[in-house]
Amino acid sequence: MSSPALLFQALRWRVFRNSLTIVLAQSWWRVATILFSCALIWAFLFALSWYGFHELKTSPQWRIPLEGSLVERVFDAFFLTLTILLTFSTGIILYSSLFAAAESQFLLSMPIPDDQVFSYKFQGAVAFSSWAFVLLGSPVLLAYGIEIPGGAPWFYYAALPLFFLGFLMIPGSAGAIACLFIVNLLPRHRKHLVIGLCILIVLTSCIWAGLWLKQVREVGFGARTWFESLLSEVSFLGSSLVPFHWMARGVRHAALGQADLMAYNLGLVWSYGLFSYLVTVWLAKKFYRSGFNRLASGGALRKRYDGHWLDDLLVWPLFFVDAQTRMLIIKDFRTFRRDPAQWAQVLIFIGIGSLYFLMMRRYYEQDIGRSFKIGISILTLTATSFLMCAYTGRFIYPMLSLEGKKFWILGLLPLDRSQLLIGKFVFSAVGCLFAGEFLIVFSNLMLGMSWLILCAHALAVALMALGLSGLSVGLGACMPNFRETDPSKIAVGFGGTVNLIAGLMFLALVIVTVAGPIQFLHGRDAERAVPLDTVPWFIWAGIVGGVVISGTATWLPMRAGMRSLKAMEF
Repeated sequence: MSSPALLFQALRWRVFRNSLTIVLAQSWWRVATILFSCALIWAFLFALSWYGFHELKTSPQWRIPLEGSLVERVFDAFFLTLTILLTFSTGIILYSSLFAAAESQFLLSMPIPDDQVFSYKFQGAVAFSSWAFVLLGSPVLLAYGIEIPGGAPWFYYAALPLFFLGFLMIPGSAGAIACLFIVNLLPRHRKHLVIGLCILIVLTSCIWAGLWLKQVREVGFGARTWFESLLSEVSFLGSSLVPFHWMARGVRHAALGQADLMAYNLGLVWSYGLFSYLVTVWLAKKFYRSGFNRLASGGALRKRYDGHWLDDLLVWPLFFVDAQTRMLIIKDFRTFRRDPAQWAQVLIFIGIGSLYFLMMRRYYEQDIGRSFKIGISILTLTATSFLMCAYTGRFIYPMLSLEGKKFWILGLLPLDRSQLLIGKFVFSAVGCLFAGEFLIVFSNLMLGMSWLILCAHALAVALMALGLSGLSVGLGACMPNFRETDPSKIAVGFGGTVNLIAGLMFLALVIVTVAGPIQFLHGRDAERAVPLDTVPWFIWAGIVGGVVISGTATWLPMRAGMRSLKAMEF
């Protein structure tokens, strides 16, 4: 009899082969589109990285030796960021696949060891969360190998995949251990959990604020000595005790042709990666089933059906909609807050963005020019719009399709079907407005942008929130998939791909028409303020064009979706 591990690998290969055969037979162009998009992103990152390393090496303003220790510190920060992102993403994916998937319930009822089930799910989660790591990391490291003086040796390029594979197990194991810890050790009652988290956040904030104010009084806020003091405090991140430093040091030694030191760091990465994986599997053997049972039977004995205080908090921003539509929006919000895979990703992105914007001005307010800040502001707007497009495509577009098998319940309600779409549209638009406007206003304030740029960016975010919500809700009603229960599969289907492409084209048009002209105006003379009465006509024309584009992208898909939903029979 074959071992469970071999059976799971055979199952994984067969599922992958069958899925690929079906996709190539039914929608081969979707695979081609995804591959082309990934290749385009990879090529752009490679060109940008190559240009950056080339400028650092040859520009008289910089003249930074790429073989020096400064680049190793940059790689330390790079791999630290990827470690944090991989830890969070693996933990979120594992939580959904281990404790919320129907397949896990079926596998736990079979005579299969718990650690084998966990390993099967762990490998899939790490593979799914690491593709972005490879997509973002490989062009940077390849460009570094090309631009280093004399060129990197051949074994540098051969060792990069080995470094990647060994390193992935470390943050993946950390995320898995955190997932098991959360499920097994946190309080059963949400009230206790919320109180504990609030106390922890308040204490951490007070301690951090006290240390920061003490440092500001000693060395001065924003001064170079303050920045150097901060670097000395976090210098432990570049010590020999952290895995991401082994990656940075091993990559640098490989590029310099020092094969012995490269092999030593590669051995460190793989040995600790395998050790962390074994520790994770051993903990899963002890705590996976107990955590699954605890989560399935957790909570209070008496269920509450009267709502939650968060639902009541959502009522006042929705004063402009009728009571029936408001209840539908609250229903969608309850689905959102009960799914950690959704709200955790939103909180992570907002937290990372806020931290980046907060620290950006403190580090560089004396070193970067006004023109560079204007360029950063448009890049920030683009990144925020990409996040909104990804969120609406991944979570908003499948919402109506997931109502399919339960639509008979909604069909009994005395309401028009178009109110379902209006409720989902308002839910998506309000959420995107709150998150997007917070990030874009906060970033522009930290950069010290003029009020014209801030208003233009805020208007662009508002238009994109409406347009992306209209596209996702409307196209979700025009091209639903009621047979699929997995929202991720609905999002990557034919309709989801069309929605993603339409959303990317839409946000590009809005950025070019609304934010592009004002960026061009300030870029010509970054130090000069632009009074309102001297704003040229093409600025106003671009704003009007953006409003028309957003209105079209909102109304046409919504109208088509309403007609399609009313004509459906269930």
